[in-house]
Amino acid sequence: MLLRRLSNTHYLFALISAFLVLALSYSFIIPPFESPDEVGHFAYIVHIRTTRSFPVQRIGELGEAHQPPLYYIIAALASMPASLGDQTALFRSNPEFEWAGQGGHDVNVMLHGSAETFPFRGQSLALHLARVSSVLMGMVTVAFTTLIAWKVFPNHPSIGLLAGALVAFNPQFLFISGSVNNDNLLTMVATVSWWQLLRAIAQPEQRRQWAYVGVLIGVGLLTKVNGGLVIGLVAGIMLLIRALASRSLKSLVNGTLIMAAVAAVSSGWWFARNQLLYGDLLGWSVYREVFAVNLRDIALQWGDLKHFFSVQFRSFWGMFGWMNVPCPDWFYRAFGVLCLLSLLGLGIRALRRRLSRPGGSEDRTLPISLLFVASLAQEAYMLAVITTCNPSCYQGRYLFPVIAPLMIIVSWGLSGLLPQRRRPVSILVMVIVLVLVSTAVFVPVKVIAPAYETVPMSAWRLWLVPHKASFDFGDIFRLRGYDWRIDNDSTAVILTLYWQALERPDFNYSVFAHLIDESNQIVAQKDHAPGEENNYPPIAWWPGDIIADEHKIDVPLQLPPGSYRFRIGVYNWATGEQLPALASGDYVGDFVILDRAVQR
Repeated sequence: MLLRRLSNTHYLFALISAFLVLALSYSFIIPPFESPDEVGHFAYIVHIRTTRSFPVQRIGELGEAHQPPLYYIIAALASMPASLGDQTALFRSNPEFEWAGQGGHDVNVMLHGSAETFPFRGQSLALHLARVSSVLMGMVTVAFTTLIAWKVFPNHPSIGLLAGALVAFNPQFLFISGSVNNDNLLTMVATVSWWQLLRAIAQPEQRRQWAYVGVLIGVGLLTKVNGGLVIGLVAGIMLLIRALASRSLKSLVNGTLIMAAVAAVSSGWWFARNQLLYGDLLGWSVYREVFAVNLRDIALQWGDLKHFFSVQFRSFWGMFGWMNVPCPDWFYRAFGVLCLLSLLGLGIRALRRRLSRPGGSEDRTLPISLLFVASLAQEAYMLAVITTCNPSCYQGRYLFPVIAPLMIIVSWGLSGLLPQRRRPVSILVMVIVLVLVSTAVFVPVKVIAPAYETVPMSAWRLWLVPHKASFDFGDIFRLRGYDWRIDNDSTAVILTLYWQALERPDFNYSVFAHLIDESNQIVAQKDHAPGEENNYPPIAWWPGDIIADEHKIDVPLQLPPGSYRFRIGVYNWATGEQLPALASGDYVGDFVILDRAVQR
């Protein structure tokens, strides 16, 4: 028994470690603000750090000021090592964003540049430190998902490990966990709440167990009011079921009063603030005016429900960016098959009437009922929401507060497809986990990163440039390095120059790349504006942008053997004026000659 427990603990540790690696990878790959509402969430953090106060809802100002502050306090503390004075990741709205209403088709909500990339600094670093706090919240969710399943199915640890894997390697969960979003804290708090509820219904006469539930309800209310209310609703339903089963009105009254009192004490101040500021406890009257654009303008139709369930399912597993970067169709079909297989397994279990109870019927039925009550309560809440909210509320991430119960049910169903012998179930778990991990790795590499590929390079890629340099041209451009190679399909030499913008260029300057002989005579050359071949000319650059500028220099066939070098300069093609070249601040001429020579 001890060996089995150690083995399960080791599996859980491996599961959590794998999640951490993947979630941190997602957090690095997702460009700043390219996840739902991250602009507003980060602005809340900046407001707390700069004013030491909470933002206030104002008509005409979209944002997250209506949200309770707990997540933002935690994320602000996590971001403290970063200076907000360096506005490296300051949001720059992209007019070509497909939702901007200007006819654009770009998936990027923000104009991105090299300065925001790794190694992070300034506000970019603050954003990523806040994302790390979200990742840690996701880690707790993964761990408690497994612990809940082990409480419900103590004789079948594989169900818990598979449920944990279904959460840990869900690409959408990884995506949100790698973003600045208060859903991460709510999901963690809700998951811990389901675990604590299992303890409370197992020991209903112990008042402290219900007090702990009350604390979690209060924390949920301080994270996201609707989430805290759903936690309280589920706790009340489970307390009622437990009281009816034990025929104890006293436990129902005591548990309700304790939970309500503790939740009110811990979170009541926030609602008092809302009453003072907005004239109602929830601030709903102002919210409705601020977010009128998201409210439904016609009554909900049956066709809307079909659309809702379709979008909700797809975005529960993987719909990235601002719900505008989908996965391939096979991705959704695969998870659809997974869910259908789970339903089949649940049906088989029902037919077999094999609930695999470790003890009496009541001990097992009540914990299982919690899984279904929590899942149904959250979905019922979402159905109520969409009667007033438009399709912007169809997002699958709103089911994440019950991702643990949902995935435990799915895992339980999948395990029902095979005879209840340990070895076959373990094999099934291993196969599914390997597929899940492969999918979770595939998504950032083949779906997310390509969708946000930009012309400006990531800053860290300069580390890989073979020939380093540091020459300034005026106060606008800096040559950071270069590389060259012989084009095997022609007689050309391909020279790649790595430029960095010191400030935003005011003109589409051109670069000349001369191939010169030992007497400094030009034997071949190539001139163009750097970046123009990729539709990113200098006037589009932002300070800090790093651009790989390729010059294909055709070499004359009759060129004699010898040593040839590159001469580089920057000039205004309209006037012919060259920018002065500087090395360490000292003027060196109107051009520079690169060190590495081409031998012919």
